[in-house]
Amino acid sequence: MEKMLKKSIFIVFISISLFANSIYLDKIHLYDKQMKYANESQMLKIFHSLQGIYIKSIINSDDELKKETLKRLIKSSKVLKFDYSSYARELSGLSDNFTRNLIVKPPKKKPKKPKKIVALKLTKIYANSSFVKLEFDREVSKKSVKIFTLAGKKYYRKIFDFKAFLPFKPKIKKPKILQDIKLAQYNTKTMRLVLQTKRKKTYYPKYIKNILYIYFSKQTKRKKVQKKQSVVFRQFNPKNKIIVLDPGHGGKDSGAIGYKRRYEKRAVLAIALKCAKELKKRGYRVYLTRSRDYFVKLRSRTSYANRKHADLFISIHANAAPRKSKYLISKGLETFFLSPDRSNRSKNVAALENKSDIEDMDYYSKNVFLNFMNREKIIQANKMALDIQQGVLKSLRTKYRVVDGGVREAPFWVLVGAQMPAILIEAGYITNPTEGERLFNFRYQQLLAKGIVDGVDNYFLKN
Repeated sequence: MEKMLKKSIFIVFISISLFANSIYLDKIHLYDKQMKYANESQMLKIFHSLQGIYIKSIINSDDELKKETLKRLIKSSKVLKFDYSSYARELSGLSDNFTRNLIVKPPKKKPKKPKKIVALKLTKIYANSSFVKLEFDREVSKKSVKIFTLAGKKYYRKIFDFKAFLPFKPKIKKPKILQDIKLAQYNTKTMRLVLQTKRKKTYYPKYIKNILYIYFSKQTKRKKVQKKQSVVFRQFNPKNKIIVLDPGHGGKDSGAIGYKRRYEKRAVLAIALKCAKELKKRGYRVYLTRSRDYFVKLRSRTSYANRKHADLFISIHANAAPRKSKYLISKGLETFFLSPDRSNRSKNVAALENKSDIEDMDYYSKNVFLNFMNREKIIQANKMALDIQQGVLKSLRTKYRVVDGGVREAPFWVLVGAQMPAILIEAGYITNPTEGERLFNFRYQQLLAKGIVDGVDNYFLKN
């Protein structure tokens, strides 16, 4: 029954994926018809829609959908006179991957002829109470030795026949453990060693290059005692990493006004300052877009990060419910990364944060917005968002019950233009009585800051 249930779930999952992909392919074919008669404004809308489908193909790892979308993006870019070189390279790479994946049968190897075993020459023999040691002029192996037993009522003989030559008359001091030991040239091709005891005995030969040891007892390997490492060494140097923290809003822009008429701009600044302190403590180089209560334009925030050649850009905000009826039910912590394709919920959150600077939205033309949207930035920002969301939840849940709002895509203008992976954290709902109180709580702010920095650490360790 359990197997049938798993199969059913798998079939439903595949069906949903195929159905979703077919919808996007249908949309692409519809755009083909529209592009024939589209003016510049209509062509720009089609271009934006194709960008959204392109992001979906990356997230779903759908190479077929990606290939079809890239063809249309290149075509529409030519009409709009946009730079389409990155799309062309991506499309070319897809074709190269297909060629590399072709299975080529390797040529059949001719069977190797067995090597002829050349007779060895004994150079030295030595015996003690633990072993007999035979030294040869060349490497000795199991193939060079034949071992067998002869047993009688009063003796037990272990015989070693070597494909070897004995050039001298050996003088061997007999160990007490043996009744007798003899070494002689048995015939022109064979040298014979005989070890005799009164009772049956087991020997343990060991081959080391040109030496053969015949041990009288089993050799136990000494276990190497490994010292436990108390310090885990990082695979990266935090001193080489630059982090820009962006406390949202400020000055004339108070952000959301929450429970007990408290302002978002003050809570996020306190969190960002604690986060900066923790980052510096761990060795990172840190800059803030604002360290006091003053207004900073949206485009100035990412421009500042670009000038500092930052490795990561983290914008910190607090969420707010749209109306009083939802103050109690709206709660949770979310992390966003920039993407044109989004849910209605993400769209509403972004609209709330984007209100702060309408002038910046005009400055960022749609072309600039779409220039940000390349495969590498989306993937890296998504990875960072996942690590930071996980780090924050783990840290906060040591003391608080926190709702996981998840990692989402949304068109936040504050992230547009960043030349490094950039994310936005909604640290909780300032309009919710419980979360609104926590956002101004010193202990909560500290744990939140620690979780963000843990997420940064994990991101750099993995990438």
